[in-house]
Parts: sequence; structure tokens; C-alpha cells
Amino acid sequence: MIRGRGRRSLAGSIAAARSGAPLLALLAGLGASSAVTTAASAAAADPSSASVTASPSRSAIPTGAEPAPGPGDSPACVLIDNDYDVDDMMAIPLVLGAGSRVAAIVQTEGYSLPAQAAAAIDPLLHGPATAAPAGRIPILVGGSQAKGPDLSPWPWLPFIRAMMARSNGLLAQPPAPWSANPNYPQAVQRAVAGCTRLSVLITGPFTSFVRYSPLIRERITRVVISGKRIGDRSRSPGRNSFNCDYDLAACRLAMLQLQGLNSAFVVVPNPPICRPSLRPPPQCYTPDLAMVLGSGDGSGRRRGGLLPWGLPGRLQRALVNATPCAALLTTPETRGHPCSSLASWEPAAAYRGPRDLVLFWDLATALQLVHPSLFSPYVPPADPATGGQHLEPTLVNGSHQHTLERLRRIWTAATNRAASGALAAP
Repeated sequence: MIRGRGRRSLAGSIAAARSGAPLLALLAGLGASSAVTTAASAAAADPSSASVTASPSRSAIPTGAEPAPGPGDSPACVLIDNDYDVDDMMAIPLVLGAGSRVAAIVQTEGYSLPAQAAAAIDPLLHGPATAAPAGRIPILVGGSQAKGPDLSPWPWLPFIRAMMARSNGLLAQPPAPWSANPNYPQAVQRAVAGCTRLSVLITGPFTSFVRYSPLIRERITRVVISGKRIGDRSRSPGRNSFNCDYDLAACRLAMLQLQGLNSAFVVVPNPPICRPSLRPPPQCYTPDLAMVLGSGDGSGRRRGGLLPWGLPGRLQRALVNATPCAALLTTPETRGHPCSSLASWEPAAAYRGPRDLVLFWDLATALQLVHPSLFSPYVPPADPATGGQHLEPTLVNGSHQHTLERLRRIWTAATNRAASGALAAP
């Protein structure tokens, strides 16, 4: 939980961050206390309670929920394959709070390196090393490219990798990297051996997937993927997602392996007006501080936000902390700027850092896995023949702003459900 003495409004605190004020002043201004009112109204927790305007469907892209287990069946399982950027860190807990059995989490090279990511994500998910081992989710060091790609198209990667090696400041120092396991495909196979219906969530490059998927193909009931498929021209024609471009050979092979599987690609709109800025327009699908810390009710109390204990509490501390990171800002346009955990995700702080605008990429993909009814196939009005290649959030009242507000509420509610059980360690 974040503590402070002041009672400045959330808007004023965000303004302070935009002006370059140190994060410690921001934290003091938030005025969070032990009287936090926990998040998630019943309407937010129940996605069906909000009215939506359905988008036209031109494709057989699946949007239905996974069937309930029948007599004698094992529980529905999820395999999470990610590259541990901040949006992966925000996406995984909401899946854990959904009630499905997470069979394993695979760390793939991308925004982070697998060995460093595995070491960093373990204490985020499971708490201190002394926590009881019961219920710990297997974390697997997955695939890396034999020859790393040219990183010049993504100049922010060194900053993100350094931040995520400490779980964005949750950890005081990077843990020792875990050992590589060349037999991770077989480890995945063993992890899902008890699953008769397996959903695979991919929020990173396909480097690992193309190696383990042939071993578990008969168990896979659906694959939910962050980004566009190759050849999808319905949004940003001619551009692939990072997850595809980072390991293009694996992406191309994955497109072949996905044939015959029940797969869905998930995208959030990213129009030209949604570019790095101190104050992105309200229709841009960005995370915000209120999702994490809640917002003031005028009495010095805060409503909403993540619970201050268990996995939600650890995630909150990872997203909002005063980690010293100014030394990581080495490019001419960022050198000397203030730096904190916010620089890796909060729009105003990230604008002063090295990275691009962070959107609901992986958060939306995880939400589609958990709440598929919130998404519809996208069909561009000007060129409907190119539509149906991916899913996007179904608009609420025809408004991207209202849709984003709903997704933010549901993210907080879903993530807070991960506060119970084996993930409730301090």
C-alpha cells in the first residue's frame, strides 16, 4: 500500500509528475492510507452488466467462452507465453484471478531476456522466497534466438530490460538469472500433461511457441495472441507487431502452425493521434494511475485501485515506486530527466523516458481470454473486405473513451481476484 501525508487530488498529482516533480513528491501527494476502499463494483466485476454496441462480424474468429469441465474432465488450463514487459506484468495477474488453472508460464526473448525475466517474475507472482511452495506456478525459461536481432529499431529495449530485470523496481536488485533449459519444450509438455482443454495466451514473440506447440497440439483448444497476424491489412497496413518483427522467422512458422487451431489475434486501436505526449487523448487505450491506486472521493480516502496485499499489492508496488533509474536514461533526449517506475508505463512519465506510448496491448489480450464477450471482429468501414482478421474491444455506446474506461475497471476487478489463495503471500 502507498502511504502519504498530503491530500492532493489524483489529477494534481499526475500534473506534478508531468512537470517533472520527483516521484517521492508524487507519492506523498497521493495521500493513500490504510483506509483504502477496495476496487471493483459489481458492475465492473460483471462485464455483462454494461451496454455495448456490437460490431459486425465477418469472420469465424472465436469469441465464445471455454466450455465448463464435464464429469471426469480436468479443469480448464492456461499456458502463458510472454516476454515480460510492463504490459505482460499487468496482464498475467488478471488471468490468475480468473479461476483457471495456469499450467505454466513461459518466458520468451523479446522485451526481456528469458533467464532474467524468469528470475524477476517469480517473486512478483509468488512473494518472498520463504513463501510456502504449495500452489507455485511453474515458470520456464523459454526460447531465445541463436543470434540476437539488431535492436536499433527499438532503442528503448535496454531501458525496459534493465527495469524489468527488477520487476520494474519491485526488487531492489536484479536476481541471479535462472539457468537456460534447452529442453523447455518437453518441460511445457509435462506441465500441461493433465490438461484436456488448454488455452495458450501469447503476449510475446513466437520463438518458444514454434518449438513446443507440436508437442501439445492435440491438447490446445484455443490460442489467444497479442497483435496482428501476417497479412492483416485492416489496421496499419504493411506493419507487423513487435512480437512478429522481433523474430520474423518464428512468426512466419507460427502462422503455419496455427492453421487448424482455434486462434484469435487481439489488437487495440492505435490511431495517429495516439502518440507519445504528456496527455494522450482520452480515446487512446492507455493504462492510468487510477487503475492502480484508485481515485480520491473528496474525504481523503481513495476508492478503487488494486488491493494492497497479495499479488495485487505486489503489482501495485511494482508499478508505483521510487526506484532510482535516472542512470538508465542514456539517450540525448532523455538524459537528465526524472525517472521512476512510472517511466515504463504511465503516459506522462513515459513521455519523458525512452519508450513509446504504452497501450492496452497485452492487457486487452488477457481480457479477451478471460472475458471473450467483450471483443468483436474488427471490420474497417472503408474496406470491409479486409476485416475479420483480428478482434478489438467491442465499443460501449459507440465510444472508445467509454470502452477504455470499462476495460480499466474490469482490469482492476479481475486483478484483485488474484489476491486469494496461494498468491496471497505478502
